[in-house]
Parts: sequence; structure tokens; C-alpha cells
Amino acid sequence: MADDRHRSTSERQLGYEQGEAFDRHLREREHAEREERLSRLAWGLGEAEDALDTAPMPPALSTLQLRNDFERFRSFHDAVQKSRAWRLAQRLRAVVGRAW
Repeated sequence: MADDRHRSTSERQLGYEQGEAFDRHLREREHAEREERLSRLAWGLGEAEDALDTAPMPPALSTLQLRNDFERFRSFHDAVQKSRAWRLAQRLRAVVGRAW
């Protein structure tokens, strides 16, 4: 019985150490990939340059378009929140519950 406990404890410790080693290796690999990606971005090489070249519109225009889309979606959300149908649905949901 004591031998089984000792073996179980040593196996648990071995599994823990293997898991820690795997986690450490994974973190090191991710760190190296992140450094490489950032250096490519800093020097203007690689995927970042390709992605900007294939973009259909300049970044400033896409930012403006995103802002306009956001404003449009926000106004739609506000309109839905203030509508009678939405308020009725929320009251029914409160009475009936979320299951329906």
C-alpha cells in the first residue's frame, strides 16, 4: 500500500515536471515567433508588407470606413433598444424565462 502511494506520488511528480517542461518550451517558441514577427514589422519585411500591398484601399480610408460602420451599427442598436417590439420581447422573456 505504501509502495503504491509512493509510486503514485512519483508518477504525479514526473507528469507535473513533463507538463512544466512542455509549457516552458511552448512559451519559448511563442516568444521567438513574436520577436521574429515584430522585427519583420519594424523592418517592413514579410507578411505585413504583403498584407498592406494587397489591401484594396489605403489604411486611412479603411479606418474611416470602420468608424462610419461603427456609427451606423451603434445607431441601429440604439433604434432596436428603443423600439416597442424589443421592449415587449424583453418583458415576455422576463415572464417566460430564457428557455423559449
